[in-house]
Amino acid sequence: MRQRPLCAICVIFLIIQTVRVLFSGVEDLEPSALEKLAVNEDSLSLTGTVYKIEQKEKVTAFYLKDNAVSAAGRDLAESRILVYFSGGKSDNQIKIGNVLHIRGEMQRFDTARNPGNFDQQAYYRRQGIHVLVWAERADVLSKETDRLRQWLYELRQRWDRLLVRHLGRYYGGTMSAILLGEKSGLDREMKTMYQKCGISHILAISGLHMTFLGMGIYRLLRRVGLGFTLSGTAGAVLLILYSLMIGAGASSLRALIMFLVRIGAEMTGRDYDLLTGLAVSAAVLCGGQPLYLTDAGFLLSYGAILGIALFESVFSDFLSCRKIRKDSAREPAPVRWLYAGIRRGLAGLSSSLAVNLMLLGPLLWFYFEIPPYSVLLNLAVIPLMPALMGAGLAGSAAALLWDGAGGGILQISRAVLAGYDLACEWGSGLPFGRIVTGQPEIWQLILYYLAIGAGLGLYIFLKKKNEEKPCRIPGAMLLVFSAAMILLCRSGSRDGPLLRDEIQITVLDVGQGDCIHIRGPSSDILIDGGSSDVSEAGTYRIEPYLLSRGADCLDYVFVTHGDQDHISGIREMLADQTFGVKIRNLVLPPQKYHDGALQELAFAAAGAGTRVLVMNAGEKITDGGLTLECLAPETETVVEAGNEASLVLEAEYGAFRMLLTGDLEGRGEEALTESGRLEPCDVLKAAHHGSENSGSERFLERVRPAVSLISAGRENRYGHPHAETVRRLTEAGSTIWSTQDHGALTVWTDGRRFGIRGKVSAAD
Repeated sequence: MRQRPLCAICVIFLIIQTVRVLFSGVEDLEPSALEKLAVNEDSLSLTGTVYKIEQKEKVTAFYLKDNAVSAAGRDLAESRILVYFSGGKSDNQIKIGNVLHIRGEMQRFDTARNPGNFDQQAYYRRQGIHVLVWAERADVLSKETDRLRQWLYELRQRWDRLLVRHLGRYYGGTMSAILLGEKSGLDREMKTMYQKCGISHILAISGLHMTFLGMGIYRLLRRVGLGFTLSGTAGAVLLILYSLMIGAGASSLRALIMFLVRIGAEMTGRDYDLLTGLAVSAAVLCGGQPLYLTDAGFLLSYGAILGIALFESVFSDFLSCRKIRKDSAREPAPVRWLYAGIRRGLAGLSSSLAVNLMLLGPLLWFYFEIPPYSVLLNLAVIPLMPALMGAGLAGSAAALLWDGAGGGILQISRAVLAGYDLACEWGSGLPFGRIVTGQPEIWQLILYYLAIGAGLGLYIFLKKKNEEKPCRIPGAMLLVFSAAMILLCRSGSRDGPLLRDEIQITVLDVGQGDCIHIRGPSSDILIDGGSSDVSEAGTYRIEPYLLSRGADCLDYVFVTHGDQDHISGIREMLADQTFGVKIRNLVLPPQKYHDGALQELAFAAAGAGTRVLVMNAGEKITDGGLTLECLAPETETVVEAGNEASLVLEAEYGAFRMLLTGDLEGRGEEALTESGRLEPCDVLKAAHHGSENSGSERFLERVRPAVSLISAGRENRYGHPHAETVRRLTEAGSTIWSTQDHGALTVWTDGRRFGIRGKVSAAD
């Protein structure tokens, strides 16, 4: 109890840091002087010291500190800079501690330009890094080396190669992530499967690693007779070196600090208090970097331990773990084993429920879905982790003395990982294997944590009245609260019960490409989905956006034509119909306008179980008050497959009209203008990213859009949108919004009025 005041002080400090972050009172939230300069000036030269090296798929990443920068005729100091270098053999000669002179081009990190997308800028700002430099040349000015860090880096590289050599790329990459935090070699499908099934935590360096290593050494030395001080110091030194080797993240740093607090308590003869250790470690981390409070890894790591500390006893009472008979020497051995197994199973289930209850908010906020069966999967996964890690460590050590024996021990790790794969395949095949909720609102999260806090308060109150009697009501209440939270978040999705009387149409920022999402009264519709300058736009931009909106299934996906900047992301989604966003119907232009790309896409869709349809001019699809009508191309029109034959759709909801034109241009646009199908619209999605050959004056006279939306990549090589097209739109009286300036553009309408908002400001 003497330690709890320290816990209270740390909690108050964390509240202060949270307020600072919420009200932008943190220095790292502001752009650095060099970051501001990067808006207008790209080239630079800098001198800095290497403090970290990472090998990535195509480049080597050097992290530099104490940088002196020369750019735009100015000399600046920048504490930390990330440098990407692809200079071949020369980058292998660079070591940690070397002083480098770099010439290259700098760029700012991207903010999340679509809802649900990864915020690269926030991620690196948490590390104190504001600018990325693509090095054209790197010269070593000083070969002075940080010998300890360089040795640990080389050890990590050799260890990674050993695991891959004995276990193969698939399982070796997984073990490298588990033991070394090296995720560059992870198999993508395996990573996705683990995440969707709720066991991706095993791929992160966590408290289990620290406990296994640090406490293992500590307890071993204590058993052989060494004192608290020497045993604790040995365990602490091992964990510090391990943390330096893996490039410690929030989870491993949390575990390291808590281990040091625990050892310190034992060395000084004090009782270790879990909540105090947790609060102290959080205060230490957030004192150095308040932005940890916005980090998913930080919140999940601390939330898991806090959940166990606060709610494990609640669920233990709910499951009546204490009523299971304890071992008795008079009972036969099989009966004792049965009771022991039941107790362990219920204890594990209590811990799992406590963790999932506490982490529900961060999981929904960062990942937009939950895997209900993860509670059960982790009952099998977590108990096997010591065997997995033990075999990995023992096999790696044995391989140094006898390669064959070490490889044999490592096969135990392979067997455990294969079992994990089977468990995931089983879990993913069950009904409701994953529930996509979309991203919750802040008020929903506040309401949820107030509710479970009230449930915990009720449990404490009832236990004070009768400590001996099992208290089941609070546990049941907490489960109801978590189910209610899931339903409340799900209510914002297309089949939820609380739909508002409006539709939303979002033009996603996919760089140089097109992707439009329509949320109708009871359906989710996608029009195009691809990019020519953003790698894997389907995986990293389109699908996260859809999941953040609770769209786990697309009723219709329209493809206007076969250019890659309109279909590359759709192809990605069709290739992952097991864990990704499902596509029910793929709608293509008339058969006569199909080129090779559309034929391949149709074949891929059929193979994925998606129905393939074609749509002709004059045909409609309705969803409540929403109507999507095809205006072009007409089969009688003589136009070439591709841009001229783009599928043109008109969305109508009440008095609101929006025209969606794909890449329509040339003869195709002329034919549509002459067809008599065009009517004035409220919003025009400008054709072909605002190219000079689209949006003629005659066309705009027919359409007369109040607002025009342009989807184009920033600084694209085509010069889109063209100045002439912008002039024509402006003279037609249209207000222009562009994904280049505002990221994703969302149009909402109730059928009488409409509004538009962008994801980011033009300055970002």
